[in-house]
Amino acid sequence: MKSQFKLIIFDCDGTLVDSLDGIVTSAQLALDDMGYNRTLAHSEVAQVVGLSLLQAFQKILPNASPSEVERGVALYKTHYKRLADGGEFTSPLYPGVIDTLKQLHSSGLVLAIATGKSLKGLQRNLNELKFGEFFSCLKTADHAPSKPNPEMLLQILNETGFFPHDALMVGDTDFDINMGRAAGMKTCAVTFGCHGKEQLALSRPDYWLDNMADLPGLIGLPRLD
Repeated sequence: MKSQFKLIIFDCDGTLVDSLDGIVTSAQLALDDMGYNRTLAHSEVAQVVGLSLLQAFQKILPNASPSEVERGVALYKTHYKRLADGGEFTSPLYPGVIDTLKQLHSSGLVLAIATGKSLKGLQRNLNELKFGEFFSCLKTADHAPSKPNPEMLLQILNETGFFPHDALMVGDTDFDINMGRAAGMKTCAVTFGCHGKEQLALSRPDYWLDNMADLPGLIGLPRLD
């Protein structure tokens, strides 16, 4: 069997890595340090996961000045690193991710990541969870404007030499799906991440994925048992 795609591009947080708890905790601590008497709900933070940190904090603090938003980002980074280094939270891979990546990679597909994380944050995940070997191209908020701007995907296409019809964008938010559509490629929405299925449906993904282990079968490869 042969895949209908040559290039599979993944989001990271909420798609490959279950990181919402750590993100919420770090964002809450940043707001506490800034003197905001406000409790962040998981659902509120889930709505901005996938954006760059700057855009995420602009949405969390819509009335804050640019300097205050930048301060929030800096505090978030400090808390996230401290907590992660201290083992106070973990950001595990979702079930089936490693086996799926192994199968896609061994089948000759080119794999890439397009994420709103910083490159430093992404490299941390790749190193700690030991899944960086599968990816040929990494694009982050350091390389291009925030999602849903398609620039990250266009850079990946340019660097890998593929065309939009060769590629599939896999993500858990409407930012991912709209980014993929804007780049002219097919899209796949995962239902176990940050945005709910009803919200994702509004962005009209081409495929749906309830379990990462189902991805090979979805694109024409033997399904993982």
